[in-house]
Amino acid sequence: MLKKMVSIILAISLVLGMPATISLAQSMTSVVLNDTAISLKEEIYINDEGHIMCPLRDLVEQLGYLVTWNGEDQSIKLSKDLDVIKLRVGDSNVIENGKELIMNTSPVIKEDKTFVPVELFSNVLNLIVEYNNEKQILKINKSKENTEPFFAKSDDETIQNELDSYMKALVKNRNFHGSVLVAKDGKVLLDQGYGFADFKQNIMNKPQTKFAIGSVTKQFTAMAVMQLCEKGLINVEDKVSKYLSDFPNGDIITIHNLLSQTSGLKNFTEVKGFLELNTDNKDPMVCINLIKDMPLEFKPGEEFRYSNTNFTLLGIIVEKVTGESLENYLQENIFTPLHMVNTGICYGENNEFSGATSYTGFLEVAPIDDKLVLSQTFGAGSMYSTVEDLYRWDSALKTEKLVKQQTLDQIFKEHIPMYETASYGYGWMIADTAIGKEILHGGNTFGFTANIARYIDEDLTITILTNNGYCDLTALTDNLTKITFNEDYEMPEILKEIEIKDKDLYDNYVGKYNFISNANLDIIKKDNKLYAQVTGQKAFEIFPQTNNKFFAKELEVTIEFVNNDKDEVTELKFKQLGIEFVCKRVDDTAKDSTIITVDSSIYDEYVGEYELTKDIIFTISNEDDHIYAKLTRQDKYEIFPISESEYIYKVIDAKITFEKDDNNKVTKLILNQNGQEMPASKIK
Repeated sequence: MLKKMVSIILAISLVLGMPATISLAQSMTSVVLNDTAISLKEEIYINDEGHIMCPLRDLVEQLGYLVTWNGEDQSIKLSKDLDVIKLRVGDSNVIENGKELIMNTSPVIKEDKTFVPVELFSNVLNLIVEYNNEKQILKINKSKENTEPFFAKSDDETIQNELDSYMKALVKNRNFHGSVLVAKDGKVLLDQGYGFADFKQNIMNKPQTKFAIGSVTKQFTAMAVMQLCEKGLINVEDKVSKYLSDFPNGDIITIHNLLSQTSGLKNFTEVKGFLELNTDNKDPMVCINLIKDMPLEFKPGEEFRYSNTNFTLLGIIVEKVTGESLENYLQENIFTPLHMVNTGICYGENNEFSGATSYTGFLEVAPIDDKLVLSQTFGAGSMYSTVEDLYRWDSALKTEKLVKQQTLDQIFKEHIPMYETASYGYGWMIADTAIGKEILHGGNTFGFTANIARYIDEDLTITILTNNGYCDLTALTDNLTKITFNEDYEMPEILKEIEIKDKDLYDNYVGKYNFISNANLDIIKKDNKLYAQVTGQKAFEIFPQTNNKFFAKELEVTIEFVNNDKDEVTELKFKQLGIEFVCKRVDDTAKDSTIITVDSSIYDEYVGEYELTKDIIFTISNEDDHIYAKLTRQDKYEIFPISESEYIYKVIDAKITFEKDDNNKVTKLILNQNGQEMPASKIK
């Protein structure tokens, strides 16, 4: 429950508030082919539709293909071993070994050379394609052979097909995009990529596509610490002050407290200043300094509270003890010994990056810049990996290859309760389930979600990585588990929007509903459309599935309105990440009664722009004698006077107060919301 609750809150408060834009440049500066930087005779370019176009002959010949050109019909044949691919300039159809495939973009002739979309290499030649717009790097690699015995394929074709069918339905009906590996008794049942690694370029996910794994990083940092404990270089009872002498409360916080999330330290990713950090910062102490002087949230050891601060500090301590970077330590002592060649640190010393583009959304997605989280969370969440490399990691944890069994027992010990049926170990969650003990951990960033679940009593491991922020991987893991054990499950239903002819129906639903954490859920009707808005967050449109059941496209959310015996809407059921909240309707007539009438000419004094932060501006406008407030990247809403200088929203529980100087000139506004006063100076 806790891990789902954390994800829900983050999904609403962070994802909807982040900009979702990635710009495309017009040329490439570097190309990597099979892990080697290469030079091309013809430069890769991006066409008017934003698609990457590659010189065909130059690239495929370096991949070992024989290229045959037919000038009469401008057709091309690529031959290599038993593979024969046929394509034609201006035609999006491709024939691969007799099978017809359709690309989104056709080959073209440019300056007497044939250029093809990058999707040809991903979807026809079945190569792993990675594109990073910021670094202007295109990587094209062959799949690496998995030689370890635990990669042997299971003989149970029935379960394999059922797992694959479920995932394909999830792609079709719920827009899933990521990679999945399911292994039982040391054999692989499913190892497959689904959906798009890059929607714009039509690049498909593969089993060896690299994804950011967020907080799954913590288990690797914990392993590094425990390896050093075995060598006698660290003791879990050591005080933090032994390694950081001037750290506040360092004399009462132990390494054990950091590992078990019982330190009481504030989570730095929840502090406003975190979102303002320079993404090129390489010093993790910059993040720690955001919270180190804040009071502890509880006495160390007395409670569990999830905090990225704990594992960032552990990473710093590993560096102090070893004299090398955390990145190098992990590479030398974990990744290399386990042959995890597709695992590393995002934007680390080698500027490596995840292979998949990060997205936010659900049925409709948009690219989102995830560099801030991936470059600043250090030992708490900075890694990328693949489902196959994480399976190597899982297999090693069943042996003493990295540490002794006694140390593994300490890592997986239930050190502190999280909730009724689950506890926290060292970088892992441990839960009791219907099929025995589950050792797991998830990872969420703005544009990636990860989960590794190890059912140790049944020797079942399910690893899921997606290039979609805050995806419900808990429910997906549960369903894949049910399929594996031949239990009943539901196929992903298609969410189909119906037409509501009488939009007056929406008026019955408009209002305020109690939600969670002292927040409300407002249902708003605007331009004959229905929107939902959590207190303080951006409104998102909801679409009718039935007359009273709605779904969102921005988030995986459903809302069902419930009537009482008098046919009055009294509550709604809000469902996300497998959890359903019953939200009672709130009578807000008292608030409406405070609204007064003022001379609309007063509004002209307030019109202008007010700077809340460097990148967030309030724009106040007077339109047809009504006053409106618009926040950067959010919708415009009318505000209503309760005095000549104080105005309230109807769509959210917030108030704006305008202030003047001694010369009666408006100089700023103050936004009062969630118990906080946030001043914004007038700049225009």
